[in-house]
Amino acid sequence: MLRSLKKWTLLRIYFVIYILCCLVFTAVQWKTLSLAEGWGVVFMIGLISMGLIGLLADIILTLIIKNKKLLNVLGILIAIGFSIMLLIELK
Repeated sequence: MLRSLKKWTLLRIYFVIYILCCLVFTAVQWKTLSLAEGWGVVFMIGLISMGLIGLLADIILTLIIKNKKLLNVLGILIAIGFSIMLLIELK
């Protein structure tokens, strides 16, 4: 079981990169995000939480689906859907 969690899937790579980008953006833009009572920081915490939920979904899918090809295709579809949802929310 632990061996399957150590393997990298496309969805896991996507969400790790997403979370790292959110953390770097938060560190670089801290002064801007903390203005106006810090609601920008709260928004970034929400975005990072969405990434953590995505990682949790990947772990659950990894435990349920044993076929690596199916897992990666499903991961690509989830990543595309998440990206579209994020673009719609940020506009």
